[in-house]
Amino acid sequence: MHTKSEIEQSLKTLEEEYRFWMVETIKMGRGIETMEEELAHHDDALGIDRTADLRRRLAVIREKHEVLEEKIRTVRQRLEEMRERLAQIKG
Repeated sequence: MHTKSEIEQSLKTLEEEYRFWMVETIKMGRGIETMEEELAHHDDALGIDRTADLRRRLAVIREKHEVLEEKIRTVRQRLEEMRERLAQIKG
């Protein structure tokens, strides 16, 4: 069984990781939105080949974004579990 201080330290570390991944996901989401807007407004000016290349890159970025969102869900679940364990110890 873990001590209260060990769980509190683990919780603090996990909360920092959670915040980091949230910021990364938000930044990536904004980048995706910006790229989509640029493609929509400048599709003709970019040319067919460049547009196709950017759309392929955007698809890869979206996949990475989805992976990050899944990581966030996993970390959030771990946070909830640790908070419950800590509440049981304090209780």
